[in-house]
Amino acid sequence: MVTKPLNEPRRPYDEDIPVAPPPEHDIVAQAPAHAPGEQAYPEWRVLFHLHGTQSSTVGLDVWRVTVLGRADPMSAFRPDLDYAPYGAMRYGVSRRHALLRPGERDLYIVDQNSTNGTWVNGQRLMPGRDFPLSDGDIIELGALRMTVRIVQSPGDDESAPKETPKRRMRGWRFRFFKW
Repeated sequence: MVTKPLNEPRRPYDEDIPVAPPPEHDIVAQAPAHAPGEQAYPEWRVLFHLHGTQSSTVGLDVWRVTVLGRADPMSAFRPDLDYAPYGAMRYGVSRRHALLRPGERDLYIVDQNSTNGTWVNGQRLMPGRDFPLSDGDIIELGALRMTVRIVQSPGDDESAPKETPKRRMRGWRFRFFKW
């Protein structure tokens, strides 16, 4: 089991946890069709660059609430984005670890009371609370580290080709204290 103290930055591992090699090709996942009456927001296109000995990139189109986690071979549960091929079990990723929730202006990540926590830029998320993601954020699902690249957001002009992922600026998220 992988554990980290609450709201302390993650210390670097001395070595990466070895995992089985990822699939031959990167996966481009698409969230399944929304149920009748479910609100579908404009599409977000996101890349997750996984860190570790077998670094990979996973692409995802998000236009509804999307479950991040690992498949459970003992049940029929499959998350929308399955990290099992990337060693999710060894890294402490829960079956229903976190959600991505799209909005008009922000893409949010929500921890689902996972056993080993969800971390963004070294800060542990409170379960059930929306946290806005920015391009370049480092996400950790347990100890599975990845960099988020927001390639397309609802406000982007789809006809214009992009050379680099969109970089969005936000206000400061830090509090400074006088000692």
